[in-house]
Amino acid sequence: MSGDLSNNPFAALFGSVKEAEQFSKSYKDELQPLSEIKSVERDKSSCCGRDDCSRRSGTETSLLESLLMLTTNPNGPHPAPRVLMDDSEGILDLQSFPQVLFERLLLESPSNNVVGAGSQSEVEDAGQSHAVVYLFNCYARCCAQDTPQCSVIKAVQSAVVTNLGTAVEQPEVYFGQNIEQQLKDILLRDLPTDYYTQDLLNKLTQHLQEQESPRSPTFDQVLVEVTSRLSEASLMTLDYQLINILDYYSLNPFLATCLTKRPDETNQDRSGRGYQNTPLGSLLSVSCLPKHLGQNYHFFQNPTKQQASDIKATENSIWMAQNTLNNRLHKFFRNLLKVSSEGRSGLLSWVEGCLEANSGRAGLWQVHGQVQGTMYVCDGFMVNLGAVMLQLAQPFTQEPKSPKILKIDHRYCKSPSSSTGTNGGVEGAYTGDLGKQTCLVPPPEGEEDSMLQETPDQYSFISSCFFLTHRALHLGVQVVCQKLYKMEQEVGRLRHQYQEIVASGTATQLVRQQMENTMESRTTQLFSLKAAIFEPNTSDNLLQFMATSAEWMVQCALRFHPDAEPASEAPQKLLEVKVPLPPDEVSHPALQCIPEFLVENLTETIKATRRYNAQIFDFGTGSQALPHLMSFIVVFMGSPGRMNNPHLRAHLAEILEILLPNNESSIGMMAGVREQLFTSHSASPHIVTAIIHVFVTIEVSAQAVAFEEKFNYRKPMYEIMKYLWGVPVHQERYKELASEALANMESAKPPLFLKFVNVLINDAIFLLGEGLDYMMQIKKLLKERDDGEWDTLTPEQKREKESSVHHTTLLARFHNMMGTSTIRTLIRLTKEMPQMFTHPTLVDRMAAMLNYFLAHLVGPKRRDLKVNDMDKYEFRPSEMVKDICTIYTHLGSDDAFCLAISQDGRSYSAKLFQQAHDVLCRVGGGGLAGDILELQGKVEAASQANQEVEDLATEAPEEFLDPIMSHLMTDPVTLPSSQIVCDRSTIARHLLSDQTDPFNRAPLTMEEVLSNTELKDKINQWLIQKKAERQKMESEMT
Repeated sequence: MSGDLSNNPFAALFGSVKEAEQFSKSYKDELQPLSEIKSVERDKSSCCGRDDCSRRSGTETSLLESLLMLTTNPNGPHPAPRVLMDDSEGILDLQSFPQVLFERLLLESPSNNVVGAGSQSEVEDAGQSHAVVYLFNCYARCCAQDTPQCSVIKAVQSAVVTNLGTAVEQPEVYFGQNIEQQLKDILLRDLPTDYYTQDLLNKLTQHLQEQESPRSPTFDQVLVEVTSRLSEASLMTLDYQLINILDYYSLNPFLATCLTKRPDETNQDRSGRGYQNTPLGSLLSVSCLPKHLGQNYHFFQNPTKQQASDIKATENSIWMAQNTLNNRLHKFFRNLLKVSSEGRSGLLSWVEGCLEANSGRAGLWQVHGQVQGTMYVCDGFMVNLGAVMLQLAQPFTQEPKSPKILKIDHRYCKSPSSSTGTNGGVEGAYTGDLGKQTCLVPPPEGEEDSMLQETPDQYSFISSCFFLTHRALHLGVQVVCQKLYKMEQEVGRLRHQYQEIVASGTATQLVRQQMENTMESRTTQLFSLKAAIFEPNTSDNLLQFMATSAEWMVQCALRFHPDAEPASEAPQKLLEVKVPLPPDEVSHPALQCIPEFLVENLTETIKATRRYNAQIFDFGTGSQALPHLMSFIVVFMGSPGRMNNPHLRAHLAEILEILLPNNESSIGMMAGVREQLFTSHSASPHIVTAIIHVFVTIEVSAQAVAFEEKFNYRKPMYEIMKYLWGVPVHQERYKELASEALANMESAKPPLFLKFVNVLINDAIFLLGEGLDYMMQIKKLLKERDDGEWDTLTPEQKREKESSVHHTTLLARFHNMMGTSTIRTLIRLTKEMPQMFTHPTLVDRMAAMLNYFLAHLVGPKRRDLKVNDMDKYEFRPSEMVKDICTIYTHLGSDDAFCLAISQDGRSYSAKLFQQAHDVLCRVGGGGLAGDILELQGKVEAASQANQEVEDLATEAPEEFLDPIMSHLMTDPVTLPSSQIVCDRSTIARHLLSDQTDPFNRAPLTMEEVLSNTELKDKINQWLIQKKAERQKMESEMT
């Protein structure tokens, strides 16, 4: 074979003969080690005659001709089509074939040089003009041989890899050929299923890595095409061959990082939405939900016209397909984590960037969809990301009590990201904007940066996976849950409107059809959202993850327990929850680093599961999670020092209500398991204190929540307290708290139970009062309708009136139900601990409240409340009268209470109890009726005994009268800041709700008020003097 290239036609591809010679020399040098190996192998073969491969194929030359489909022999015979290499000299052997192969690749029209007979396909294969296709075919022929390990085949395979590497690195050598397109077409067509293609690509990428060659743009172009096709795919039409391509990339160290390029690295859309257009994002976006704003939903068409079994069958089909996809996603992500350190960091950086770019989703469930549709990834994307992250977290979340959870570092979210490119980043930290999130407790003022002073040198994958999973759930599943709630409410509202329109007979057929279409559309969305987030395996994983999260946060909160390891040491063992709990006043560095959204995820998950998938709590994963939820609730719910946000602690009460044994979702043996939670759990003795604490603290001082919102929060609390009262050990705890309160009524910090009772009275006054007002409004509206006043209204005005009735009905129902719950709670408490309610601090307000509502229910005003079908409004005045009279009888043995009743000038009258007696007799309260008449006698006696003092008070100097209540003071005190004098009972009542001086708003506690003994003595002396003067006057008159 000639080394002179001056007459070689292929030299024209280079700028000069010298350049061609330099390229040829470098190419030969690259092949030299291969040639030397082949020489040794050939020598070894010669020692033994012919190796097995040569014997089977005839000769070395014939095997090379067969594999490469070329020949240097112009004379033949040729048993099959071959390309004749005219310019090649000598015999085709292991020494010469690499150069011949290279020259074959440079032929412009090899089909013109085909010799030998064969089929049409064989002729086409031999004359293949596309260099890359030809090389892949050569490699496939090598792999198809019976003895693929023989020296000739291995030599050809190596030469194919080398030449393919040259084509990829220097495509300009092959003039007139589109090397990139050829490679792209082969990879898209054969990579998913063809082992030979996969094997050759493995060797090619290994070769390129060894050569430290830059990655060809072709590999990225393949992903662009895959991404484009996946973006058009649906859950049921997904081409899994495309996923096979992604799988291959994820297993190849040289290609894996192609998958994890962020939009900002590829000049794509840099908004959160841009992540949906990446290879990973295109696959994550496949779900039963639309990918883009305005797209149609593909499942649950015309749901109101389908049988429940059809709906369930569709749901099961979605779940089966989604589970298959989730498993492939998990495999895919796991491959990237294991393929190389670059693959792992690339994937975690991609997830970090995606979550940060889409952080705005957290507050957008209530905003118009157009904003979300243009700025952030779709719901299906983020739900699927959460599902795959849950699977990755399985090794350390399957068992919540596993010591593995102690490897989760609470400092993670406050550490700078390793992806920032600055020296300040901590290796293994993929924190994005996690450090900006509100945490469970704020750091002490001035110490905001102290938590960053001690960070580890590196974070484990467990920490990264844990917090990134939570963030993905917060932006995905939680957002979709909120949309699901909202959609359910909207569907209910539409159904009500439709029923009203149909009943009124005022709607045209067109209007009815439009409303029916809207209801169908919204119901389709409702079922689709539900199917997207409740795939069974994902639901199990989610509950396991939340149980583990609860247990981990409990461990963090218990670090100040006396049995805990020193703070300077890494935790080595799990701590048990014990009562009493460790103090929560101590600044807790761990809880200052844990974002609130972890708790939001937990509460929203449990509430959504209870609402749409309640049966899961009775079996398997759901039932196993309950003890960990109980630990978390008891440790955090009543502790502002561990969880500063009162809304979050109130949500924990909702979760506790779900755990109640009498919850409708608990059945059979499971009810017994739940009872043990409330009696045998190590933290159960603290439940009463915790629920009372959260009941009170959602209202008082700086932690107050919206006025109306607190009643929604307290609704489940009433159910919890009702249940706990029926458990003897918990009822005793109520009594203990009451005794502690009675012993400390005037302490600087008002006792918890005193504040609790005060809040109950406040609630009863508001809720019962509002309920009565709404009933009067309803009566007025219905009377207008029944009297025909609506007949002259326009259809629109009528609809407004109907809407007003409906809205007022809802408000009346809510306030009546909540008012009844409050009164029933007061019944239980006044029976067992009446001293709390007859204490001077509370007795006047208690009596005034009972008098006010009894007067409305039994007096002349009761006619303003009477409407038809009162159960529709949860309004049961007869039961309310019985309940209020029961409370009267519980407190009636106390003289101070009887006196307080008679002193209420607003509602009390001499007729009140007689009217109550008459009503009780009519509604079946005969036993109570007698008790009420007996109470009336006590009240009249107390009133007569106090009348003398009241008469004297009219003559009292102004300095003897309480400036707020205008009554004669019995125990005057001086307020230290304003120096105003008032009665002790008056200021005590005020300070229950507001810890300030009512006259100048300065901070104030009961321990700070000063007894004014001098004034008290003057009042007492004045009373003695006045009584003596009156007695003297009376004696003189007689």
